[in-house]
Amino acid sequence: MRFCDVTLSYTETSGGIRTYIDAKRDYLLEHTNHHHVLIVPGHHDEVEEHDRCTIHRIASPTLPGCEPYRFFWRPDKIRQALDQSAPDVVELGSFYVAPWPVFGYRKDRQAAGHPTVVGGYFHTDIAEAYVGQPMRHAFGEWNDAIEWLGDRLAELTEKGAEKYVGSVFDHCDLRMASSPKQAARLVDHNVPEVHVVPLGVDLQRFTPDRRSQEVHRAMGVPDNDLALIYAGRLDVEKHVELLVDAVELLPDDMRPHLILVGEGPLRGKLEKRAKENGRTLVLPYEDDPDRFANLLASADLYVTAGPTETFGLSVLEAQASGLPVVGVEAGALVERVPSELGALGPVDDARAFADNIQQVAPNRQELGRNARRHVEQHFGWDSTFRKLLGLYDDALASHGLPAAKRAATGAVAHP
Repeated sequence: MRFCDVTLSYTETSGGIRTYIDAKRDYLLEHTNHHHVLIVPGHHDEVEEHDRCTIHRIASPTLPGCEPYRFFWRPDKIRQALDQSAPDVVELGSFYVAPWPVFGYRKDRQAAGHPTVVGGYFHTDIAEAYVGQPMRHAFGEWNDAIEWLGDRLAELTEKGAEKYVGSVFDHCDLRMASSPKQAARLVDHNVPEVHVVPLGVDLQRFTPDRRSQEVHRAMGVPDNDLALIYAGRLDVEKHVELLVDAVELLPDDMRPHLILVGEGPLRGKLEKRAKENGRTLVLPYEDDPDRFANLLASADLYVTAGPTETFGLSVLEAQASGLPVVGVEAGALVERVPSELGALGPVDDARAFADNIQQVAPNRQELGRNARRHVEQHFGWDSTFRKLLGLYDDALASHGLPAAKRAATGAVAHP
């Protein structure tokens, strides 16, 4: 059996979606006989094959202002990669150019007598994060009248994006979201029958046992000072500048240090502010997962201000590392951060965010222990992929692939 992921959110500096795909590939290799195929944009056309894994990179231009991300623009190249790799299951992680060659591939495969299933996973709330929020932000920097106009235009364009994304998911055989709240967002898009498939975390890698005072000091934080850490894209939709605003409002006696780990278009601006306030350090994206786990475990609090998270995988990794979380009461953070694991406040309110840091910091050890226990009890990649493969197995069965054939090809080889 061949499983395929098609996404543009897989680069050297990607976050949660790449983590999910890498974990899926590792699970397939370790627990099944399946082959994994990945189709992504790249600098040039190339095919890489190793150990039941195939990566098709399709020459694609970069997204302006979002380098190194690239966007698909040649549907014929996507179709060519699909025909060449012949997957039985295709999971969509990108929803503009990519779906249509995928749906065409499914139609032709099924006509030829090969049951084929397409799944859509709601990793990113495109309508809100990349349409509505940026437009509101741009118009909000003017006067009240322009801000009102921006809100109306954002609402209209966001509704249009919701309608389009909903139509893509409606064409899928399976529709999945990482949380009940995100499943409800898809229902807002008029998408029926959404399955909740929570993401997971590597509990052996992300653990409080990795805490190191040496790493704490290497981040520029003296032993008794407070290390606040954020890991993710340094971009407008993540509201990263608010974290800097909040840290600048903290009293000197807290001795706060903000560590920002990642890449993105705001990096230069954040580095400038770091030099000015002396409380912020901007580190590059950490591509070594063990070194990244060491950074998380050696900090004291995890902070994030993005209101449009669909799951918050980085939050889960921080909690597994024994960190309480300070965030905003929006998106997936409402589900990820109950009061016994940290504190949430209003969106875009630096004063309230700083107050929550002051509230959580004295209790960080107890809250951090709670966070670790919570993740141990409720999250883990094995349960994620057992459920995911079970859903695909049922979908293939409904498309006419007999159980004996599914077993022979490894379709039911998962535990």
